[in-house]
Amino acid sequence: MLRGIPDEWGPKFERDGGAVARTRTGPNAIHFTAPAHMVLVMFTAQPQRQVALNSDKKAIGLAPVGSLEIIPQHSELFARWVVEKQNLLVAVDGTRFERLAGLEFDRDTFELHPPKLGFVDDEAYALARRMRQEVENADLGSEESLDALVTVFSTYLLRNYSSLKGHQPRVFNGGLPPGVWRRVNDFIQGHLSEHLSLERLAAIAHLSPSHFARAFKQTTGQSPHQYVISSRLAHARSLIASSDTPLSQIAMSTGFSSNSHMTAMMRQVWGATPTEFRRGG
Repeated sequence: MLRGIPDEWGPKFERDGGAVARTRTGPNAIHFTAPAHMVLVMFTAQPQRQVALNSDKKAIGLAPVGSLEIIPQHSELFARWVVEKQNLLVAVDGTRFERLAGLEFDRDTFELHPPKLGFVDDEAYALARRMRQEVENADLGSEESLDALVTVFSTYLLRNYSSLKGHQPRVFNGGLPPGVWRRVNDFIQGHLSEHLSLERLAAIAHLSPSHFARAFKQTTGQSPHQYVISSRLAHARSLIASSDTPLSQIAMSTGFSSNSHMTAMMRQVWGATPTEFRRGG
């Protein structure tokens, strides 16, 4: 989905039908057909920005910081900017968007409604800044957190910029019932070495991702991603202190991408390294 974005423009992330890129580029122009549903959130103001979506007629004007642009899948886009541009680009393929629409609204057909040039969305901007922080913080292995944010961002777009706006999503109240919580927690503890996406955990609970995230936090006080990281760290620390298993092997068996990833997380959370935990027993 991001093959057309030059690597020198900035860091990129892509997984399971979702992608994020933090881009920085000088004055330029592009013309392409969107391979997925794509969204730009501006981090720098763009005076005299030119945009044409499925048309030869160009909209010209100021795109302030926080402005949101939506390019539905298969749409033809032309854009030109005259000053350096920094933005977050989120791309989600049609299959993933349809799946989320079905989970949230019991409908998997919809149309995205792009806002006018220069429209500022503070909530989308806040989510974009969180994604920027994750995509730039590669040392902490942010794939699952980024994937969860892509899901949250996509759901937000469906609720506010699609033909599903105004349709009542499924409504649930309260935390996870005890039986559901045990099922989810048992699954997490038994699959720490695997990719535990928000959608995958929500499916275990038979809930939509947005409701699952709310109910999970109400139950545990943590987001699903935070809880998964805490569980991985606790299990890794136990293995480090009780065995001579190589640290790289422990890291992989507990879901970290490498020993350096595990070390960075332990240093961030506990202020100590795996080697220090092993020396301390």
